[in-house]
Amino acid sequence: MDDGWLAEEPGIRREEPLDRHSEYGIGGPADWYLRVRDAAHLAGLMRRCHEAGVPVTVIGAGSNSLVLDGGIRGLVVELPRGRLRRLSDDVIELPGGAMMPRAALDCAAQGLGGLEFGIGVPGTCGASVRGNAGAFGTEIKDVLVDCDTLAPDGSEHTFGAAELGFAYRDSRLKRDLAGHVVVAARLRVHEDLPLAVRALTDAIQAERRATQPYDQRSLGSMFTNPPGDHAGRLIDAAGLKGARVGGAEVSLRHANFVINAGGASAADVLALCDLIQRTVAEQFGVHLVPEIAVLGDPVRRIGS
Repeated sequence: MDDGWLAEEPGIRREEPLDRHSEYGIGGPADWYLRVRDAAHLAGLMRRCHEAGVPVTVIGAGSNSLVLDGGIRGLVVELPRGRLRRLSDDVIELPGGAMMPRAALDCAAQGLGGLEFGIGVPGTCGASVRGNAGAFGTEIKDVLVDCDTLAPDGSEHTFGAAELGFAYRDSRLKRDLAGHVVVAARLRVHEDLPLAVRALTDAIQAERRATQPYDQRSLGSMFTNPPGDHAGRLIDAAGLKGARVGGAEVSLRHANFVINAGGASAADVLALCDLIQRTVAEQFGVHLVPEIAVLGDPVRRIGS
């Protein structure tokens, strides 16, 4: 891996602790860490990294990814946040790094409905498209028109919603298009009264605060819901609320949330998730599938 040239990039950081860039407060260091200026800057970096054999990992808000204790090899990139741009009466564009709750509030301020569910999605637009994120009955697939991506070699591509093979918390961006980075997305909206839109976002936010451990560090829902059931119900029924491994704990408020109760390591989280999966499988015959992404190496290599 030829990565010495990265030291010349303005603003780049060597051995950057990734727990600083995660909602979870967990994660080992990145070999190199950089917040890019825009999609063109990222495309150039991806092309050069591709040629030099340097892995590139793009992180969003760190709200749905568990970074392992050994950290991430190669270059870790953060996209600029950015805000929405209105393209027409019924279409807006969001940069890949835009936060979904901020976009929902901006839409409300402009009297644009359709994106209210974003207030309950504590992540970026790009990550939301990749994982078909949703909340309170609406998913990205319900509003996406198309999106722009960068392939691992830095080449640009545009995919319509129908081309992305959306399923429950899944898309082709997790499968045959893995490695593509969403740098912009167009979403359908509709005009509505600002007060009506804001009332709906407020209601969604209130329900989220009432039913989820909003004020504690977590990665959101840890497991996808199995067909016809809810992961949280199964975990609760298995008697696992409050179960703990090290600093990782099953939330007492919502059993499908594993919180960092203080000083948790990624190894703690994985061990607790394994306990949850084994217990639910033994008691109910259901295999719970993780909803989160797991990134990096479990142990830091000597000399890395």
